[in-house]
Amino acid sequence: MKLSPLTIIILGLAVVIMAFGIGLSQYLPNMEEAQYQKEYAEKLLAEANKQKQANQKVEKAIKDVNDIAAEWQTVVANRTPPQDVQRGGINLAANRWQLTVDSLRFRDSMQRAVNRQVKAGGVTVVQGPTIPPPPDSASTVVETYYNYPAIRFPVVIFDLGQIVVRGTLNQIFENMRSWSNMPNYLAVADGLTVTGTSPELTGTYTVSIVGYIRGDRISPPVPETGGGPGAPGAPAGRVGGAGRGSQVITD
Repeated sequence: MKLSPLTIIILGLAVVIMAFGIGLSQYLPNMEEAQYQKEYAEKLLAEANKQKQANQKVEKAIKDVNDIAAEWQTVVANRTPPQDVQRGGINLAANRWQLTVDSLRFRDSMQRAVNRQVKAGGVTVVQGPTIPPPPDSASTVVETYYNYPAIRFPVVIFDLGQIVVRGTLNQIFENMRSWSNMPNYLAVADGLTVTGTSPELTGTYTVSIVGYIRGDRISPPVPETGGGPGAPGAPAGRVGGAGRGSQVITD
């Protein structure tokens, strides 16, 4: 059968259209797959960025913790009393009866420390601070004097009340500021009022001090037996002149 030119043209167009259709049917899925892969890659990149940010947050948190630990070690080294009773500190690992004696020594050491501090700046002390004595009871000395376990760590906290000093305005200001640098303790002075006629002025303010107690062991509680030299494990008597009547030590 002889085909007319028109028929040949029509058949040719049909073949081209079919070929184009087959190619397009293969190409479109590839485009969809590429778009899917692109979206998936974007999701992975977003998750990677989130992980990177999370890692950065973790690294910052670790650095912050290390910085705080380093700062605290500086505080421990310079702003807490030592564990050696002979050096003015306290060791809470000692048995409770010994601790009643050691706490008296510790109290007297604290009193000497505040007596030195209150003279800073060259002022004249009119009314100085007094550290209260510890209790006689071996069964309660840790709980009442060192506030443990009411507070999660042993610490002495004293409101020293009103302090009155006399001097020039600069001396009084320096005297009050010096409490923030008190060795072995954290002290806060507040509420300064100044009266009088310059250059002889009178400064009045209040002070509170905090002493964090070092150590990793605390002597366990003991039953109340009346305490004193007759108690089991108790020392023979008071040592070092730390008596209940020694409220203010002048040196």
